[in-house]
Amino acid sequence: MPTVKFLTLGCKVNQYETQALREQFIGEGFSEKRGEGAADFYVINTCTVTGKADRESLYLIRRSHRENPYGKIVVTGCLAELDRGLISGMPGVSLVQKNSAKKFTVREVMRRLISSFGRKGQDVLKKSPSYSISYFEGRSRAFLKIQDGCNNRCAYCKVPLVRGNSKSRPLRDIIEEAQRLVKNGFKEIVLTGICLGSYGKDLNPRKSLIQVISKLEKMPGLYRIRLSSIEARDINDALIRYMRNSQ
Repeated sequence: MPTVKFLTLGCKVNQYETQALREQFIGEGFSEKRGEGAADFYVINTCTVTGKADRESLYLIRRSHRENPYGKIVVTGCLAELDRGLISGMPGVSLVQKNSAKKFTVREVMRRLISSFGRKGQDVLKKSPSYSISYFEGRSRAFLKIQDGCNNRCAYCKVPLVRGNSKSRPLRDIIEEAQRLVKNGFKEIVLTGICLGSYGKDLNPRKSLIQVISKLEKMPGLYRIRLSSIEARDINDALIRYMRNSQ
């Protein structure tokens, strides 16, 4: 059974996506390696929001290669989106997945890289794995991603370049995932996204963050809903009134 180690930098969205990847890999028979010690595979979910984040991401790649020179390093996340050429040439890197292809990471690993462990990936992976979560490793509260990308074009920010325009998850999918998390013992959920307040503006029919909160509030067993960082421009009177009156 091949082992895999997950290393994550950056925002709550990245942490959510690592959890989704974790569940994919474990579902395909990988054993997670935590803490010290070499793994067969390294999945590094990078960040590029600052120069420091770039350096830390590259450091994790180099450190993983030193830890196991024969291991296979899979790099994804925002730095992989922005600087694929640099990363793909680094020692030990076997696969670079852009954010847009992150949900297919385990499929590509099984197709390209698993054969050295005596398994034929194309025969093992029977269907496209789910890119959602049912628990949150190492946390008492779960992050729930409801939105990705950003339509703002702030001069100082690279996020729209690496995450694209705002994309909202269907409300039905959010509720189903929240129900799984509550069923598995999570009483507190943190709604997160790249630009959380823009949730639903791209959906047809249009939805809003208030609608997400109102649906979750009615869910038995869910005792607290938190909002991760939200732009001040997205905090309108309707949201303030709803939160003020929320029970």
